[in-house]
Amino acid sequence: MMRTLFDDIIKELVKWWKRVWFEAKLKARLDMIEFDNRVAAELELKEKNKPIYIEHPIDPELQTGASKDLGGAMELRAPWYKPEGETDIKNNSFE
Repeated sequence: MMRTLFDDIIKELVKWWKRVWFEAKLKARLDMIEFDNRVAAELELKEKNKPIYIEHPIDPELQTGASKDLGGAMELRAPWYKPEGETDIKNNSFE
């Protein structure tokens, strides 16, 4: 009788320990997956929202005198902005 009681206690302790160990490992894995996804999302946002910098050549008609020394016009815009009449390179259509 004592032996069966001791065996039952040991079995329940092992079962409890396995459950605790699984839950601890599961939480750690889920935290790591969440961290990896958050890092990937931040990198993707940075890449997709990187501004486009365009420096145009000097226009002799508009720039006369000392303004030629400054260089051409500069343009800074968002990647999703397309001026009217600009062709979409992916599908060759006008937006």
